Amino acid sequence: MQTFSHDLSHAEQLELLEGLTRAALTEYYGLDGAAATVQVQQYEDNAVWRITPPDHDGSFVARLSVRDGRPAHQQRSEMRWLESLAAARTVAVPEPITTTSGQHVVPIEVPGHDEPATLALLHWLPGTAEPPYQQPGVAREMGIATAHLHQHAATVPLPEFDRPVWDTETILLTGPALTSPGAHELLGADGTTALRKVTELITPALQEGGPEDRGRIHGDLHRENMIALPGGTGIGMIDFDDCGTGAYLLDVATVLSSIHRIAHKQPGSYETFTEAYLDGYTHVRPLPSNWARLLEPYLLLRDAFILNFVTTAAPVNADVASWGPRRIAGIVASMQEYLEGHAYPGALGG
Repeated sequence: MQTFSHDLSHAEQLELLEGLTRAALTEYYGLDGAAATVQVQQYEDNAVWRITPPDHDGSFVARLSVRDGRPAHQQRSEMRWLESLAAARTVAVPEPITTTSGQHVVPIEVPGHDEPATLALLHWLPGTAEPPYQQPGVAREMGIATAHLHQHAATVPLPEFDRPVWDTETILLTGPALTSPGAHELLGADGTTALRKVTELITPALQEGGPEDRGRIHGDLHRENMIALPGGTGIGMIDFDDCGTGAYLLDVATVLSSIHRIAHKQPGSYETFTEAYLDGYTHVRPLPSNWARLLEPYLLLRDAFILNFVTTAAPVNADVASWGPRRIAGIVASMQEYLEGHAYPGALGG
């Protein structure tokens, strides 16, 4: 029997998963999966499609988790948070859709695959991905949306929220970039050494703060997971697959890091964005008093998070393998420069 990961090409895997998803839409959601228009959005750890059934108003997003996915109970926690956020209406998010029997997550059998796969269906959030960050008002709206997400986390309890904890222990000390032999091959000896030294340097700062500085976070709030809503009505957020519990500053650092990667070549562009973004954030809720000093360690923590993902996904996913080594090399080089006394990319004043 063919194995899913080793015998099927990237395109063949995606074709198989699309067929399984179409069948599940019919079986579990009462939709015409065979006749639906299906547009692939990405295929990394998850295969994600935009689904538009015939004679149906609006579209859906189908997410089929096939590699190292969150267990079903953690995905249900994600869906409950999204339902709570959608009900609060302070920040726009994709609202989950339950099956005809009321389930948030559907198990899917993938032939030749030895990992559990699960399907979730959500309403498509209309708008434009990767908001035009230089357009007047957009940076401030991105800050406002981030703050509303954190304010909801701080004020609306979800007692059964069972998601990963994103902190020094899980991202750095026990993360695959530092613990997996395969990751060490991709990082190289110098890269592994640099990451270990960075871990030692930033751990004390990352352990600062109290309970009020931590809560439910998006976990992967880069610019492509933010949506400019139609008609200039604000900013929404998508792709909560990495949501968990951690420092709110990690989300802030993730936004800023993603903007810095495209803005740093234009003098003053990143600084202008950051000022407006933080103004929008603090309009809704305050930042920690020591946020400016802690931003740099959290920028480094964000890049360690990326190293964990890339070193895990690149060996088994052709899409990630196409860009992953370049991203690893860039992050390692930045960490080495940081260890030599240079400011880390995105640090204020750096």
